[in-house]
Amino acid sequence: MCAIAGIISQVPIRATDIQLMSDVQAHRGPDGQGFMLSQDVQADRPLPGLIDFSPASPYHIALAHRRLAIVDLSPQGHQPMVWQERYAITFNGEIYNHVELRQELESIGYSFASHSDTEVILAAYDAWGVSCLNKFNGMWAFVLVDTLLHRVFIARDRFAIKPLYYAHVNSTFIFASEIKALLEHSAITAIADPEFARNYLNNGPSETGVKTAWQGILRFPAASFVECSFADLCSENIQPQIYWDVRPNLSTEAFDDAKAQVLADTYYQLLEDAVRLRLRADVKVGSALSGGLDSSSIVYLINKILKEQGVADRQETFSSVYKSAGTQDCDESPFIDHLAHALDVRSNQIEPHVDAVPSEHEKLIYAMDYPPESTCMSGWHTFMLVAQTDVTVTLDGQGADEQLAGYLPYLAPWFAQMPLRQVAMELPKVMAIPGAYRFALRGLAVGLTRRICGKSFVMKLVRGLGYKMDPFIHLNEKLLQDLKASLRVLIHYSDRVSMAHSIESRMPFMDYRLVEFLASVPAAYKLHGGWTKYLARRAFSGKLPDEIVWRKDKMGWPIPESHWFEGSLKDWMAKRVKNPAFLQWLGVAASDVPLDRADASMTHKIRWLNLATWYLLFVEKSQKPPRLANKKTAARV
Repeated sequence: MCAIAGIISQVPIRATDIQLMSDVQAHRGPDGQGFMLSQDVQADRPLPGLIDFSPASPYHIALAHRRLAIVDLSPQGHQPMVWQERYAITFNGEIYNHVELRQELESIGYSFASHSDTEVILAAYDAWGVSCLNKFNGMWAFVLVDTLLHRVFIARDRFAIKPLYYAHVNSTFIFASEIKALLEHSAITAIADPEFARNYLNNGPSETGVKTAWQGILRFPAASFVECSFADLCSENIQPQIYWDVRPNLSTEAFDDAKAQVLADTYYQLLEDAVRLRLRADVKVGSALSGGLDSSSIVYLINKILKEQGVADRQETFSSVYKSAGTQDCDESPFIDHLAHALDVRSNQIEPHVDAVPSEHEKLIYAMDYPPESTCMSGWHTFMLVAQTDVTVTLDGQGADEQLAGYLPYLAPWFAQMPLRQVAMELPKVMAIPGAYRFALRGLAVGLTRRICGKSFVMKLVRGLGYKMDPFIHLNEKLLQDLKASLRVLIHYSDRVSMAHSIESRMPFMDYRLVEFLASVPAAYKLHGGWTKYLARRAFSGKLPDEIVWRKDKMGWPIPESHWFEGSLKDWMAKRVKNPAFLQWLGVAASDVPLDRADASMTHKIRWLNLATWYLLFVEKSQKPPRLANKKTAARV
């Protein structure tokens, strides 16, 4: 939806700092900007969108907002928003159930001057305090100040969909949606954390901790809030509190067909309502389509709901495809085309070409603020395509695999706990899935060894081989771990690649009601009969084409990185990674770079490329940062 930034301090504030912090996030909000300054903060130049509210306070306050207008496009939706001459808020995200909350608040005496969800947050906090967070269905990161009591309320959504970073410097609390905005503040010294680089190269990116790639810049945690005085905030005396969590069903309940149908029906109903809520917008909504079950399910439900609402326009879908020689093993266009024809949607497709990868890769790394696991070129180009149309919001399929056991490695914990009589039925069916055998056999070996030699023997063996994962972890517990770890990384990607193009990505599978329901579903209904995501397949059987529902070779968002970086981009990659300044900063010799090692995976090579590019843009700063286009400047088709 937007970008936010702000400064709350015990010492005077430079208005230039808040202006620069806002400017560098313009791609997140091209439709307008706004500022709120306390009386003592004087700008050396006019600030656009400066609101007529200058609260007298012993503390110095500056709030900024960049707007991507989606709900209530009128000036009444402008931010920072002041309410009752007391509260002020800068908010990034969407509260999808704001209509229902508005009605509830009106029933207890509240009135509203706008149709925005921002005003609903302010009234909800006034009515219910921090408990309002439990009523919100959406994605958010906001900072709300109470200028009467000199207090602040900071919160982030349950799944960390919307970003929020902060730093404490010289009795000053500084926050923003993106790290690059914090780096614009004159009091922040940009010192890259060398531990971050080592951890990234060894383990990949992480979004679970509070630490970032920069010393002193912290990540506000998911499902957390802070409510405190300005004094505590500026003195670094804050401890985010968790307001939401979910517990997995760890039962070993056997599969029952009648119950499976009930669960599938419930899943369908919850997902349909999640999609219905996420279609609320005063701008055009489309969808990202990969050709798999998850994104196809969303496209199907959007079509159904639009027809019920009497909307005549065909739905717009957006996809990256690969039809060039050498990349066709990553191409999903036959499935995309099949679904587009079956549902009569307008399919927009783009092919990422190798010649454009170097320049687009730099833009991607700059947008991300730190290196991702892959080049993310499929997602990046998909939103580049969306930006060339009149669509401002997309609904995307992120989050289903981590809740419904859609990845093949989930077969290992499933088979490790499977009764032997069930193994004989499931194993032959699972073997029909390409690449599944090694995970199934790994889990089967763990289960058999435990029965013969005991659990302690298996644990010693696994630890001796260097594996960190608990071999006896329950499938649902593993899913919850990934919901809180690897999925957050993917959610971060979704936010950055979409907002870099001024597009809002919404995720129906991350509706907290659906998440709570799926966590309660026994594992037997997620993997069954040789099928991953069995519950979802059953729910959409007969609604979507069988070629999509009962497909066993779905690739996800594939990228032909081996073709690119072992081919025409090999020399470019080597030159970027073997940058002497980068290697000196990292403390390694050129001979230690694994690009030419036969045992080095492409994933590991891409990490080196991403880290080297991040170093070039953020540490060395030897070249001007790439410009991120937005919908105000993108070419139309």
